[in-house]
Amino acid sequence: MELFRSGLQEGKNPRIALAYASAFVSRGDLVILGTFAILWGKTFAISQGLEPAEALAKGTLVFVMAQASALVWIPFLGFFLDRTNRVTGLVICMALATAGYLGTMFIDDPTAASAIPIFILLGIGQISAFLGSATLIGQEAPKAKRGSVVGVFNSCGAIGILIASSIGGRLFDSVGPSAPFILVGVFNGIVLLAAIAVRILSPGTQRALIE
Repeated sequence: MELFRSGLQEGKNPRIALAYASAFVSRGDLVILGTFAILWGKTFAISQGLEPAEALAKGTLVFVMAQASALVWIPFLGFFLDRTNRVTGLVICMALATAGYLGTMFIDDPTAASAIPIFILLGIGQISAFLGSATLIGQEAPKAKRGSVVGVFNSCGAIGILIASSIGGRLFDSVGPSAPFILVGVFNGIVLLAAIAVRILSPGTQRALIE
C-alpha cells in the first residue's frame, strides 16, 4: 500500500495523471475491440442466416482486419512518437482512437466492404492509444519511483478493462452492437481534451523535432 500510495502521489505531475487516465482508456479500448468486434460480426452473420461456424469466421475476419492495420501502423507510429513531444503524441493517438471508435456508429453491417475503412481506423486508433500512453509514462516516471508509478499505471489499465468489459457487455445486449465502441470512443474523447489541456499548460521539457 505504501508503494501504491507513492505511485498515486506522483499523479500530482499532470503528465503522469494524464498517463494514468490514458491507461484506463486504452486498455478498455483493447478489450472492447478484442471481445466485441468478433461478437458483432458473428451475431450479424447469424442474423443473416449463416451457420454458426461460418458466422464465427465472418466475425473473426472483422477483428483480423483491425489487428492487421494496427501491425502495419506500429513502425510509423514509433517513428513519430520518438520525434515529438510525448504529450503531443498522445493528443494525436487519442484523436485517432476517438475517431475510430466513434466511427462505428455509422456501421450497419460490420461484414460489408464499406465498414472496412472504419475497422482499419479502429485498429490504428486502438494501438495508437496503447503505445501513446506507454511512451508517456515511460518518459515521465521518475527513476526512484518508476516501479510504483508503472504499477499504478497498469492498475488503472486493469480497472479500465473490468469496467469496459462489464458495461460494454450490457450495452451490447440492451442498446446495440456498436454501443460498447461508442462508449469507449467517448472516454477517448474526454482523455483527448485532457491531453490538449496538458499540452498547453504543462507540456514537459521534451520538444518536438518535427514541429
